[in-house]
Amino acid sequence: MTDKTKTNKKIAEQTNEPSTVAHIKVGEDLKHSVLIVSIVANLFILTAWILLQVTTRYDNQIASFLFTR
Repeated sequence: MTDKTKTNKKIAEQTNEPSTVAHIKVGEDLKHSVLIVSIVANLFILTAWILLQVTTRYDNQIASFLFTR
């Protein structure tokens, strides 16, 4: 076999696998994006909760927003 044939064979073998590799990468990307969104949302909620615990300035506004009739 020549080097060119070996190279083409390796390329042909590699082209059979990318769909599986692509699915794995998409799954990892999705997992990472969901985790990042979750962390950002949790940080927002934590920050809001800490601000509400520290200050009483916005208590009436928040209570009227949450418990309007």
